[in-house]
Amino acid sequence: MHSNKSKLIGIVAENHILTVSINNPPHNYLPWRFFSELDEVYQQMADDDIRAVIITGSSKVFSKGADINEFRENQEAMTEEMILYGNEVFNRIERLDKPVIAAISGACLGGGFELALCCNFRLCSERSLLGLPEVSIGVVPGLGGIQRLARLTGQAKALELILLGEMISAQKALSLHIVNRVFPKENFMNHVNIFVKTVLSAKKEAIQAVISLSRLQWSDSEKERILNSARQFLDLANKRKFQT
Repeated sequence: MHSNKSKLIGIVAENHILTVSINNPPHNYLPWRFFSELDEVYQQMADDDIRAVIITGSSKVFSKGADINEFRENQEAMTEEMILYGNEVFNRIERLDKPVIAAISGACLGGGFELALCCNFRLCSERSLLGLPEVSIGVVPGLGGIQRLARLTGQAKALELILLGEMISAQKALSLHIVNRVFPKENFMNHVNIFVKTVLSAKKEAIQAVISLSRLQWSDSEKERILNSARQFLDLANKRKFQT
């Protein structure tokens, strides 16, 4: 077993599975420096010795997304370059040629949910809550959430969930094909590990081929639409100023 822990992200590699834990309790907010740390961890995700990646939260929540207090305190630090950088890190995780699993326990909101949407699988505990509530503070999902959610639910349902800022249960997310499995809260990570090991029982080359082929249905213009969402987020955020 190999393990390492940074300020915002903890990692453990065992049996060719890399577990990446968001480590900013109690809410596991994602400040801007989170993306540079995630970028560093990406190098280990991409290592040939790693056959699967699990992304989870280190506390009772997966992540409640961006820290609005950080926006209020340092609005000038939020630049287009930073927003596009965060998107590129998420895009590279989505393009990994191995299974990436979001293990969601508790709240998974905003940017946290957008990170989960980058994964191939979303596994939830029965008490999880998921949503993109950005419109409630006058902005839009800026890390690809609009496009990736629509890919799963269809455009009309994604529009409804985002505009209402609705936070939905794990069971409802399952019925909308947003998540793959809902497990009991008790021994949740044990269920996740069994799922991952079952997926990995197939040949590595076959897994890589299926993941690669599944991307063929994605529109070539989707990346540009994601970038446009990021720029719109920044424009609205600058107008909003996140004042109390």
